Amino acid sequence: MLIIAKQSSAPARQAEYTSYLLLLTTNSTDLTELVRSAMGDSVAGRFEQIWNAQNNYLVNYTIGLVTHNKAKSDAAYSGLSGTFVPQFSQFLNDVTQIPSSLIRPLVSQHMLEMRAMLDDQLAKNYPRLYADLRMSYAHATQMGDSIAPRIAGRFPDKFPGNLSSPAVDLRALLNIRLQEHSYLATMRTNAIAGRRSAEQVAAAGALVENASALDAMFTDLFGAPSAAGFDHAWAAGNAAVTAYASAPTEASKQSALGQMNDAFVTQLSAWLADTTDPGTDASSLVLESELQAVVTVIDDQRARSWSRLAADDRSAAASTEVVADVIAAAAIAKLHARFG
Repeated sequence: MLIIAKQSSAPARQAEYTSYLLLLTTNSTDLTELVRSAMGDSVAGRFEQIWNAQNNYLVNYTIGLVTHNKAKSDAAYSGLSGTFVPQFSQFLNDVTQIPSSLIRPLVSQHMLEMRAMLDDQLAKNYPRLYADLRMSYAHATQMGDSIAPRIAGRFPDKFPGNLSSPAVDLRALLNIRLQEHSYLATMRTNAIAGRRSAEQVAAAGALVENASALDAMFTDLFGAPSAAGFDHAWAAGNAAVTAYASAPTEASKQSALGQMNDAFVTQLSAWLADTTDPGTDASSLVLESELQAVVTVIDDQRARSWSRLAADDRSAAASTEVVADVIAAAAIAKLHARFG
């Protein structure tokens, strides 16, 4: 869904559009292999066919909007609502045994939200775009949270452990929040590189909302004073990212890079050490790696290295998984009575 948002924002920038289109295919392949690992070749093949059809409909809907070809966009949406929704709902019913009466409304709502997001892109209504994007992302993760335990429960030999433990929930939610931050941050830096000021403002607002969600998590875990320490470092890091993306000279770029390193590595690793008592070096290494991944994406955007951009963007988002796992592990160890 986040890849669709990035791909749909770039039709006028053909090389960037192609880069994210290829990433959409990569994502489909990865999802298919995940299904194959759980349920075998036959189910994976069925999933792949349905999922790729969805992606084709979404791409064609976007092309229809951009080229003002109403017949094309209408046909694509008809395919989404009339073919993909019932087929995917039935697929999920078959593999999870969740009643279709519960699944189909969720899938239909997700398609409506995706359509709204694509329409927002065309209208350049950036405040609505980022609001719809975050809503769609939240609902997609909720759908995944409903489906995954049912599938894992059918194959306990492949997915052992307690599927509903608070520790699992914490790890999953941290991954969701940090990956959302990564994609939103690089959408903002792309808007900076493209001098789309209205989008910059909307993306900044979405990042504030994401930061508030993280603050709520850390306040619940460690208390408000500790969460305030995270907030300070996080805000400084986001400001430095903006400065790096808009830096007019090499000297100002290096200054912003130093500020990013101080906020996202030095301050955050110190915050985690003070809050949970892990070894500081353990978090520093993963924070440094994640920061470098983000810098690579911004450098691609500034240099218009579109052929590399999408893959590097995804790598940056993936690197947040390690950060989330380090924080979650430290929190669980610190609060063992709560998560034990």
